[in-house]
Amino acid sequence: RADEYLAELLRLEAPLALTTCPGVPGRPCQDVQGIYKCLTCHDHRLFCLECFSFKHAGLYLHRIQEWTGTHFWPTTLAKIGVVVQLGHAPGDDCFSPRFANAKRFVVIDVDQGLQVINLQYCGCTLNAGIGFDIQLLRARLYPATTHDPETCATFRALEHFQILSFMSKLSAYEYFAACCRLTDNTGTETPPNRYAQLLIMVREWRHLKFCKRFGRGNADGGRKQTQAGDLVVVCPACPQPGLNMHVKLPTDPDYVDRMFLAIDANFRLKRADVSSSERDPALNAGCAYFVEEETFDKYINLYEKVVPDEDSTCNKHDALKLASMRGGKGTASTGVGAVVCARHDTKRGSAVVNLKKGEKYIYMDYAFLSTLRLNTPDDLVISYDIACQWSKKLTKRIAVYPPWLHPRQSMEHMLYLVPKFHLPAHIPFCRFLYSFNWTPKVGRTEGEAPERSWSANNGSATSTREMGPGSRRDTLDDHFGDQNWRKVCLMMPALVEKLEEAVKERATHVVAFLGYEASLADANIIPIWREAVLKWEADPRAKGVFNPFTPTFRELRDNSVRLKLAEADAKYNDDTFPRHSVGPGDFIIQGLQLEDWQIRLKRDASKLGQHATDNQKANLLEKVNRLKRRIEAWREVQSVYMPAATVIRHIWDVQAAPGHETAYDMKLLLPSAIGRVRCTLDQALFSAEKKLRIARAEDALGQLRELIILKSSMYRVKERQIRGQKRSGRANTQLKQVEDRIRECRDRYNRHYDKLCLLDKLFLNHDWKKSMKPLTEADCVAPGDSDGSEGHRTFSWIWLADIHVSDDARVQEGEPSRYFSSSSLTASSALRIEWCKSRARAKRWQEECNILRVEMRRVLATFEAQAAVW
Repeated sequence: RADEYLAELLRLEAPLALTTCPGVPGRPCQDVQGIYKCLTCHDHRLFCLECFSFKHAGLYLHRIQEWTGTHFWPTTLAKIGVVVQLGHAPGDDCFSPRFANAKRFVVIDVDQGLQVINLQYCGCTLNAGIGFDIQLLRARLYPATTHDPETCATFRALEHFQILSFMSKLSAYEYFAACCRLTDNTGTETPPNRYAQLLIMVREWRHLKFCKRFGRGNADGGRKQTQAGDLVVVCPACPQPGLNMHVKLPTDPDYVDRMFLAIDANFRLKRADVSSSERDPALNAGCAYFVEEETFDKYINLYEKVVPDEDSTCNKHDALKLASMRGGKGTASTGVGAVVCARHDTKRGSAVVNLKKGEKYIYMDYAFLSTLRLNTPDDLVISYDIACQWSKKLTKRIAVYPPWLHPRQSMEHMLYLVPKFHLPAHIPFCRFLYSFNWTPKVGRTEGEAPERSWSANNGSATSTREMGPGSRRDTLDDHFGDQNWRKVCLMMPALVEKLEEAVKERATHVVAFLGYEASLADANIIPIWREAVLKWEADPRAKGVFNPFTPTFRELRDNSVRLKLAEADAKYNDDTFPRHSVGPGDFIIQGLQLEDWQIRLKRDASKLGQHATDNQKANLLEKVNRLKRRIEAWREVQSVYMPAATVIRHIWDVQAAPGHETAYDMKLLLPSAIGRVRCTLDQALFSAEKKLRIARAEDALGQLRELIILKSSMYRVKERQIRGQKRSGRANTQLKQVEDRIRECRDRYNRHYDKLCLLDKLFLNHDWKKSMKPLTEADCVAPGDSDGSEGHRTFSWIWLADIHVSDDARVQEGEPSRYFSSSSLTASSALRIEWCKSRARAKRWQEECNILRVEMRRVLATFEAQAAVW
């Protein structure tokens, strides 16, 4: 029906009927032909000038058109003589009107864009002593200036822009450009330029709405007595002394009154070096989410050189690398740092700071300590992606800061953890010590709340980058407040949904844990494991305490095996093997090295393209020749220890077609390739190859883990920090190199695994398979990158695999042997780790249920308290 709809659109472009004016109620008409119609009203009939002016006495912003005899032509009420009278009811006259000084008084509106009107103020006794700007406000028109304004905006236009800026991150310039096109979309009549006035009105509007919503107009002292945190939408579910902590029942555990805070920085919210705080002061002045800037600047100038940077004992994280980052020429702020509610993703009051030079501890300390001055409980859980480094000397740094920044909470009541997604990038020690998954009394908190809020704020980076310091802080304060408000509005259904999930998952994981306990053959070991877990949870940082979540045994690496084989060679009698300067163990080691070189050289040859240079070809040929000479020298030793290999190789040479054999295709014929069926070999040769291949497979698996963690970390850096084609291209190249190394480690591991399977066919000994499995591409996933979260998933076996050890392998330092079951040592370690993790999952879901129930009661108590205040 497109043609039918199109015909109706065309029908609206013509008058319904060229008849006399129908008149309006309460006013007789002179029966003249109507020529004016209103596009905003639902009544599209044509009216005469007098009736139309009378009808629109209070509708001065409507869009109108005039019939010329052949077509409609846009016009305005000001052009047809309609005068807007303030201070009186529509249609009433003022006995002493005061005309606006401006010949072109401009109103910015949602429907009309920029509308020029004829304006009169009231000068009679009805509005005696009321200023012109106040008369505009009472008409729901916001003046651009306080004295003789020439521009104003309707309240609904300011509200419309504010909501659009929240949802679509629309800038004021884009909104003003849209208003200009609403006024004239042809460009033939340029509307008055009131962009600068719109910026002023929007900024004042944001601040006044802040004050109005938080009752500053009803408070004693008014706006001037507003204190830090008074303009903040507080999280109703977080514990706040004197407000909602009384809802805790005697049966509730103590940990439900913990407050969870998360710290992070955003380097997308930069600010160019334009204007100054003197020329562009903030209206909120530290009463909302940003700290008071003047006090913060004095703090930085005083302590920036007093508090030095600290060396990292963990991996080189992004925050540490960017701690001294300069924004470049023309940059006043490299980003912002903030403290948010870690469980409900709401910004804290007085918790956002400008980063002058990267994510230094001194900046993040101020944000953290400043927000603690507001209403906070005694017990805190702080999540920070570099908590392992930031927290080490926090107490010493606080002692240097001024007393008013010292927290009232005891430092012993502060628990520092690392967000779950960031944790795999840390060293193994930190992955257990700072884990939300293994730390008791934290529920299912993951600590990644800042990342979600930053993704919503990054859209404002473009429009706020060129703002002055005060305008930018007030604008971001408004955005933060809107985010908090939306979180509060959706808090109750969100908590109900979380509780339903937590109850379901609690039942699932409790049943799984109890079933796992019941399936253990050695039930006597469970109390010992439970004692170890409770001791570690009580104080995981205590010296010598055993971590039950870690593998029991030290990994048996390639160098360790080489040492053992050398010691075994020294014990052999002369009659054990034929005499040769190279021992049997060293002979197998050299054979495996040649095998690695063959694979590496074959890969290099495959990468050599058709257009390779002579230099590249020469380098490859030299490597091939060197490898061939080494293989021939090794074969001489092989003829001593494995004479049958020479016979087999001769038979193959006779049967093979004539041609040149490339060095990387030469058959080495190690014991696993020959087997005991084809010839008789000493068992020590098979044993040596098996031990070396197990060690090398474990080396490959260990390197694979490190590379997977590195790849995961690089992807996060690329997504969060890297922008631009040049930097993205360089990052993709580095990621490709890491992925190639991961593929090489996976192939190397599988090669040794396949050879071990051949050796097992000879000896029927499968002990090593308890910790090793075939490795697929799907297994090579970092813990934080797999589908689901810790409470919902199982890790790839490469992260849970226990390293195979020999019978004389030693346990970790500080671990008593009583933590082992009567089963094999390797199996006992794997069972213990899985029991600890299964217990932790069930515990965390149980804690989550307890925390959520109290949070729901706190939300109701907060709403009731705030309703009573209003």
